[in-house]
Amino acid sequence: MQFFRNSKVSLAAFLVFDVLLAYWLITLFQARDEVNSVNTLNLLGAIKYPDPYRLTPFHLDDQHGEPFLVDDFKGQWSLVFFGFTSCPDICPITMTELAQAYRAITETPDLTNPQVVFISVDPKRDSRLAVKQYVEQFNSDFIGLTGSEADIDALASQLFVAFSEVDREEMNPNKLGNELQKSDDYMINHNIHLSLVNPKAELAALIRPPVRHESLVEAYYLLVSE
Repeated sequence: MQFFRNSKVSLAAFLVFDVLLAYWLITLFQARDEVNSVNTLNLLGAIKYPDPYRLTPFHLDDQHGEPFLVDDFKGQWSLVFFGFTSCPDICPITMTELAQAYRAITETPDLTNPQVVFISVDPKRDSRLAVKQYVEQFNSDFIGLTGSEADIDALASQLFVAFSEVDREEMNPNKLGNELQKSDDYMINHNIHLSLVNPKAELAALIRPPVRHESLVEAYYLLVSE
């Protein structure tokens, strides 16, 4: 009887060991897959947040004069970019890459289409009409937003975007001092990454510059498919 009792105890111990080993292996493979995913996204220029940041209320207006609120991020994935319409290089380059990425995504079966949102950081010069004309150069589906500086900052700060005016004269120290400075002759310093907002209106990931449409499409696929 003692022999059979010891055999049962040994069998139970082996079963527990097997369960623990299986759990450890599953956890190990999941961790390895997670590390591989993070590394792949990093190579594509994307940073995924393990715990997405929930966005708090803000109020902006779109190019049609309709309010755009935090709830307008809900129900779909969103790619968000901050820029300004008179930006000479980075903004139009990024918007062009976004347009190409958007077209590729919409042509990919079973891949959720995002809404692409451009937000002006130059409310003094970028009227609603200017923003409308700007975004429609790239794609008529794109959303263009504007508002007061405080309203823009209410969302920008949540997406880790800072912006400020810089006089062109300050940017060009060789400029002749006797040339009068126009009141609107300034540039905007701002962060140029993309923000990926998930359907729960949470910041899920950032895409580092420079944005390239091939990498963006691949990163977007990985991020929304997980």
